Amino acid sequence: MKATQKDFRQAAPRATRECRIFFFCGPDEAGASAAAAVVAALLPDAGERVELSGGAVRSDPTALGDEARSSSLFGDARHIYVRATGDDAHDAVRLLLETIDAGEGDGACPVLIVASAATDKSRTAKLLEKRGDALVAMFYPPDLSHITAEVSRMAGAAGLKMTGDLHERIARTCGLDLRLAQS
Repeated sequence: MKATQKDFRQAAPRATRECRIFFFCGPDEAGASAAAAVVAALLPDAGERVELSGGAVRSDPTALGDEARSSSLFGDARHIYVRATGDDAHDAVRLLLETIDAGEGDGACPVLIVASAATDKSRTAKLLEKRGDALVAMFYPPDLSHITAEVSRMAGAAGLKMTGDLHERIARTCGLDLRLAQS
């Protein structure tokens, strides 16, 4: 399954029900990270967040599959969050997919990968884009109107009433970075 920042909000609820692996890529790292947070919030039982670096999964490709299939020390639910650069996670994702396709991935927790320097044409995205149990979401740098609309949406959700001018000023002040706008 594929998505962009334009259709991600509509695709996210369905994707969290159907997908195990989420690959967020593109030059807008802030948007990709925000999308990963949305998916984690939509998971029925997100549980503990286990973070892995791109370097860790690149140097030990089996670590991702091992973590995804292992259980929490206290038996709680969990999800894996990988912050990678480019195709750092390619070999690890390939091994995880081979495990899932062999029928040994039952009970594996969701894997969310934020790959800042990757695109939807990267090797990792190509592995995942045609699968029904994976989402590839591409995020391009936002424009002022998009961030202004997001600030307006966040303000409304928080019960704040602000003018459109103030929404735009916040968007400009945070340098079009959605994470800064949320804080």
